[in-house]
Amino acid sequence: MGDQLKIDIQETYTNGAKIKVPASEASIEIQKPHLLQLQSKGTVKVLGVGETKVTVTSGGISKDLTVSASLRHNLKYSKQAQGIVFVPAKPVFQALGGTVSPSGGGLDVKLGDTSLWFKAGTAQATLNGNKIRLKAVPMNDKEGTLIPVSLLSDALGAQARWDGKWKQAEISFGEARLTVVSAETASLIKKAAQGSLAKFIGRTYWINDFQGWERFSKVTVTDILPDDTGSFVIVFRSAAGKTLKSYSMSSSNVSQLFADESSFYKFDPYKKYKWSSSTWKKIKAGQVSLGMTKAQVQMSWGSPGSKSLTAVNGHTIETWVYGNFDTISFVNGKVFLIYA
Repeated sequence: MGDQLKIDIQETYTNGAKIKVPASEASIEIQKPHLLQLQSKGTVKVLGVGETKVTVTSGGISKDLTVSASLRHNLKYSKQAQGIVFVPAKPVFQALGGTVSPSGGGLDVKLGDTSLWFKAGTAQATLNGNKIRLKAVPMNDKEGTLIPVSLLSDALGAQARWDGKWKQAEISFGEARLTVVSAETASLIKKAAQGSLAKFIGRTYWINDFQGWERFSKVTVTDILPDDTGSFVIVFRSAAGKTLKSYSMSSSNVSQLFADESSFYKFDPYKKYKWSSSTWKKIKAGQVSLGMTKAQVQMSWGSPGSKSLTAVNGHTIETWVYGNFDTISFVNGKVFLIYA
């Protein structure tokens, strides 16, 4: 819907010649002009959801083609009540290329050669000036008048079904499609997309090294949002109530993020380690100093690229070397040499 289609015409002669004919020089007839509108230079614009035949005549020869037009986005506010599927009248009929206006306490719909009138609270309606009785009664809702999808089937020949998995109404005219989601659809799709990642929602972590956020501050995962690329954004709430969002990442990266302690701790470091405030200040600043323990160095600089042990005069020296070649040596578990 909204697309513009270009009509190309080629005449092929018995002598093998092929001649392209401008669409403006041909006769173009549209069976349902409320669905397609002929534009200048032989293009047609899609006005509504449905199927229509287009007849192109050139050189005394006619060719028929069928255009099926669907809605690019979903409509909202379908619902199922007592086994009956309802959809909002105004947006649905407008999507089908029709007009909707109030009349006699109800709604008057014009859809090409079809005219329809109905009213919430009564099964009595008119179709092309003839009285009919609807299979279910339209109702008023906070979103407007809702009609049973059986009305679309009976009056317009639509195929309509309720998708129980996603809680949404699906309306079709041949290959043309229109979907009307319910209030539950988005959460169902989101839950399915999240899959096993939903287990992280509600969990509390303490930041180690992630996106430059304050180290060792407490955050809680409040949501994991899927996007249209198949990636996810993690939404956190800080202890102060501030909302924080991660960069977009794959499902496996989300799991990996919480699997080790390089980005987040599963415990409160301040409570686990009763270190002095001066030591914590150095660690938060990414500094190391003589006398620090291995646990303090690892929390400040992270895990080294390699470790080695050397025995000297009865003492065991443990040396850590980092990727940038910064080197720290420990004796009896305490830093005694820093080469950075």
